[in-house]
Amino acid sequence: MNHLPSCVLVLCILAAHPSSGWSTEVADPKSKARATESISAKKTVAEPASPTPSGNKTSPTLSAEQLLYQYLLSEIAGQRGRPVVASRGMLDLAQKTSDPRIARRAAEIAFQSGQTPEAREALLLWITLEPESATARQALGALVGIQGPIEQAAETLSQWLQDKTLAPALFLQMPYLLGRYPDRDRVANLVAELALPYGEVPEAQFALGITAYAAGRLDAALTSIDAAISSKPNFSRAVIARAQMIRAADDDEAAERASRYLAGYLKAFPRDTEVRVAYARALVSTKSLLSAREEFRRASRELPRDGELVYASALISLQIEDWNAAIVDFKRTLDMDPRDKNPVYFNLGLAAEGQKDIDSASAWYRLVGEGDYFVNARLRAAGLVAKRDGIEAGRRLLQDAQNADLESPESRLQLVLAEAQLLRDNGALQEAYDVLSTALAKQPESVPLRYDRAMVADRLNRLADMESDLRTVISIKPDHAHAYNALGYALAERNIRLPEALELIRKSISLAPEDGFILDSLGWVQYRMQQIDNALATLRRAYRIRPDPEIAAHLGEVLWVSGKKDDAQQLWRRALLENPDNATLIAVIERFKQ
Repeated sequence: MNHLPSCVLVLCILAAHPSSGWSTEVADPKSKARATESISAKKTVAEPASPTPSGNKTSPTLSAEQLLYQYLLSEIAGQRGRPVVASRGMLDLAQKTSDPRIARRAAEIAFQSGQTPEAREALLLWITLEPESATARQALGALVGIQGPIEQAAETLSQWLQDKTLAPALFLQMPYLLGRYPDRDRVANLVAELALPYGEVPEAQFALGITAYAAGRLDAALTSIDAAISSKPNFSRAVIARAQMIRAADDDEAAERASRYLAGYLKAFPRDTEVRVAYARALVSTKSLLSAREEFRRASRELPRDGELVYASALISLQIEDWNAAIVDFKRTLDMDPRDKNPVYFNLGLAAEGQKDIDSASAWYRLVGEGDYFVNARLRAAGLVAKRDGIEAGRRLLQDAQNADLESPESRLQLVLAEAQLLRDNGALQEAYDVLSTALAKQPESVPLRYDRAMVADRLNRLADMESDLRTVISIKPDHAHAYNALGYALAERNIRLPEALELIRKSISLAPEDGFILDSLGWVQYRMQQIDNALATLRRAYRIRPDPEIAAHLGEVLWVSGKKDDAQQLWRRALLENPDNATLIAVIERFKQ
């Protein structure tokens, strides 16, 4: 096989990804779920790029001076035109130190000198030390030949597996490497062929299980994963994969069963930090937030330089309104120097808001630079200023930001929308409409401006203006699901033109079939059309997807009128506990109480 194109590609990958920054920790067979992904926050919570431990471990048999001496010898050998000596020396040092940075350097030297076997070994060691390193995986994929036909990649893997010492590391990476090919059945069959001579290797069973699961072969996947765990009881990745398979079952108890499974494993292997982090995530998904925070903290004590674990604890503290603990951990996160500080600043602002410390909250929000959190931070700061000093003071803060030297025109547009939002939140609907109209005069084709103006027109009860703007949005962007939904819901809410409302909402669902709010609109128009059973089924599905208080209000009303008053009251009480200030929910409860 000609490796030159792969080597060139790998060098590009290595050059584009500096080795500093935060690393990830747990492999996920289907997707890399973040530590707090399942938290259903009452506030907007920011998540930064992951933190990084350095991960280096010095050899117990070599002194620091000896290690440095060998490192320099390898580098000098490379500079003097002795690439084989350089790559072998650096690889040997990486194996002695278990330092991912040295393994990375060994891979770079091997690629630069065309030493494919050494490059392969260095990459596999690097990935073993940093299992979720995207750079290492991309480089390994390039070396395998993933850009070519799947048969070519399989041939390369088969050749590499002739060195049986490489088998465990290779099989661990196969689901990722071959997962890029869309034919899941073909991938599963290929892995089965490659694994046939390696039935006793736990990592081979792991690869079989993951690729079988991706191909929809659940029974075969569980059999292989169980075999891997049976052969290697402390096989963290296999245990985590099995828990994810348990959780994927289509029933309400699946998440609890997955948590119990991980808890049972940790009784036998309490020092397994990878599984402990997975257990913490599982607890988050079941809303056992205090227990989840304690598990993240335990994991953090084992990995004190892993900023993601500290950040996860901080997010949970924010969610449960333990403001002091949240601030302490967010500040610890900043001390670990994450690449992107903006989400940490933003969440510190939220925590300070929770403490009613307006000055501190505003100061944190103003530290947020241009990017994903910039506009939301400025809007929250403006809201605080408006409450204390009046709406015009809040508007000035946003207008000053609009007039600043911004890199992105999109940021300026979003700040206009934020100003309109501030006015809406403070009941100044006509002023919000005027702000959006002024901006639209300059950008008449702007979909966000026109859509937002339609929403303000709805609240002003100017249905004709709302409909005109939404139909313009649809003409500019025919796949704008929420434009169809907003118009259909507005008609259903007014109990007019119901067949047309139903048609609009069905169009919206065809564009976004799993959107809880759109399903809520469908359930509501079904209710208005006296299709009670259909409405109940649709609203229940909407609430499962998105347990929002306004969906709870609608579902409760339909439950009530269908004779299920106890169910309605129970639902409303639960929703009110989580959303005590929601006006729609309060209004419907008061109406039916009377």
